[in-house]
Amino acid sequence: MRTIKKIKALNLLIALLPLSIIIGNMAINLNVVIICILGLITYKLKIFSIKNKFYQYAIFLFFFYIILTTLINYFPNLDTNALFKENIIKSFFYLRFLMLFFVVCKMIEENDLNLKIFFIFCAFFSFFVAIDIIIQIIFGKNLIGYPITSNKPSSFFGNEHIAGSYIQKFSIFFIFLTVHKIKNYMNANKYIFFSYIIFLIIILLTGNRMPFLIFAASFLLYFLIEKKFFSIFILSFLFTIIIFLFLKFPIVNRMDTQLKTLYGSTLDIIVKAPQLFYHNSYKGQDVEWDPNGYLIHFNSGVQLWKKNKIIGNGLKSLPINCEYKDNTTCNTHPHNYFIEIMMDTGLIGIILIYLIFFFGVLKFFKFYFSKIHSNIKLTILPFFLVIFFEFFPFRSTGSFFTTGNAVIIFLFLAIFINAEKIKSFYKI
Repeated sequence: MRTIKKIKALNLLIALLPLSIIIGNMAINLNVVIICILGLITYKLKIFSIKNKFYQYAIFLFFFYIILTTLINYFPNLDTNALFKENIIKSFFYLRFLMLFFVVCKMIEENDLNLKIFFIFCAFFSFFVAIDIIIQIIFGKNLIGYPITSNKPSSFFGNEHIAGSYIQKFSIFFIFLTVHKIKNYMNANKYIFFSYIIFLIIILLTGNRMPFLIFAASFLLYFLIEKKFFSIFILSFLFTIIIFLFLKFPIVNRMDTQLKTLYGSTLDIIVKAPQLFYHNSYKGQDVEWDPNGYLIHFNSGVQLWKKNKIIGNGLKSLPINCEYKDNTTCNTHPHNYFIEIMMDTGLIGIILIYLIFFFGVLKFFKFYFSKIHSNIKLTILPFFLVIFFEFFPFRSTGSFFTTGNAVIIFLFLAIFINAEKIKSFYKI
């Protein structure tokens, strides 16, 4: 039988995940393993059975297919490369995120998930990182003495320049948490509007270009859903002004270069990618054909996928199978979730995981536009906005299979697909 202490402990551990991400992979893994063990103790074997059988079977198939395709590709060659054995072990250990997914789903079904405490922790740590970024820019060092590296403030993440991505994902909870206290719906939208602009500027200061675009697009999507077309116009206008000001009067060195490079690399991908992906060559290429480096990483993943289109090449296959050629290179991942999943798990894997996402989106909109209280809408929206752009295929990303990204994806996905079961923001 479930106990209040176990439920509160689970909620606290889940709420601490944003802090774990700041600390690093060891903290995330320890936190996730404890959540899985405590979830299994609390709910027993019922944890593996959720009410929506489609999601239950699809997520099971996806995770066990990762193991299967990794075994098929790597097991016959275990003695030839140490990475084969390592990746087989990683494919089994990746099941911890399947367990996390089921624990959260079961907590929602039993009305045990305390989203309020999760919002509070996300809000606090995102605000803390944002303030730390400003301190780092003003004084050259952050609160624990980390200096700016490569002209990019990175807060507590040191040499890993992911502070903008962190704020992009978690500051949304700061914005929507405060909105719950505002009774007038029009005032709430005004607050969302202005707080969004503040965080957008801070993300821009980090020099993380893709999180900047994703954050901007997230709130354009929010106001589009809410049918606030005047707000969309004003946001677009202010967005243009902000870009102009940073280009004309760069607050951080190289900010103008960062934005110009973003524009140039985006244009390169749109113009060159179709021909490059199909033919593995681009006519008229010169030394500047891929100035930002992303296109060659994308193409490396696409060309590897072509070798095993249906079942894929196994978990983390790029470092094992990559080649240094004119149009391909070697890296740990291809910098795009969609390409990486296709490359590692083939068409079978990409269909499985994107079916979960697409059915979740359809289900979300059906739920969102039904007659539900605005507080419930504001509770679910942050998870939708983050997950929607995590699965958006036309963007640069980290690796889908790394610890930091996987914990966000499967935690948020579990909450997102169970939107209609969220009964209250103020639980426990």
